[in-house]
Amino acid sequence: MEKKVFIVCEKCGKKLIERLPNGLWHFCFGRNPDSPEDPIVQMTIHGDIQIKCLRKKCRHLNTLNYFPFDIKQRE
Repeated sequence: MEKKVFIVCEKCGKKLIERLPNGLWHFCFGRNPDSPEDPIVQMTIHGDIQIKCLRKKCRHLNTLNYFPFDIKQRE
């Protein structure tokens, strides 16, 4: 089983989004009270994205490029 690779906020280090081995982004957010293991928002994204940090005190706008794969990450 491969380790999950998470991209973190450039400013505060909070985990933002998962980077899949094929380069796609995988984003999950929210808790579903009816099914705790299934998040409310779940997306797979192809391409460049901009995402604000989810931490209320940070809110830094992070730009994540699809190419190249040399981005700050945390396992």
